[in-house]
Amino acid sequence: TLLLDEISEMPMALQAKLLRALQEKAVTPIGSQTDIPVDVRVVATTNRNMAEEIHSGNFREDLYYRLNVFPLNTLALAARIDDIVPVATFLLERHVKDAVNMPWLDQGAIKSLRGYGWPGNVRELENVLQRAIVLSENNIIDEGNIMIDLNKHKNLYQNFNEHNEKAAVI
Repeated sequence: TLLLDEISEMPMALQAKLLRALQEKAVTPIGSQTDIPVDVRVVATTNRNMAEEIHSGNFREDLYYRLNVFPLNTLALAARIDDIVPVATFLLERHVKDAVNMPWLDQGAIKSLRGYGWPGNVRELENVLQRAIVLSENNIIDEGNIMIDLNKHKNLYQNFNEHNEKAAVI
């Protein structure tokens, strides 16, 4: 299985090569003159309107129909408020190796997470949680550890420095 994340951003020249590989079920390695057969399942993602991308000439229509075998539409994280805490819990588990030391979200943190618009979707949530892990104390992530809106916090680094004895720049 090959995941092509943000397929709509793929350059046209690469789209042509991908289409050829999918149609012929073979690829030619660089420097070779011999095709190698491939048997691959492709999952492609995008956050753009593909009909508009095709109409504007940014995406090949033939490749779209080759990939659009079983379309799945999902809602943005902001439209799935009830999923924010379970997704956050999964992401916390991913980034904390020891379950005993896994920080928990207090009600203030949950309120902040549920009240934010998440323009960066799950990727942004993951970054916010990684930062909160660094800033958290006593295995509790509170509202002060959730830094999601620079305008709300005026200066992210000022707030970060308030917790610098526990923080590390990665």
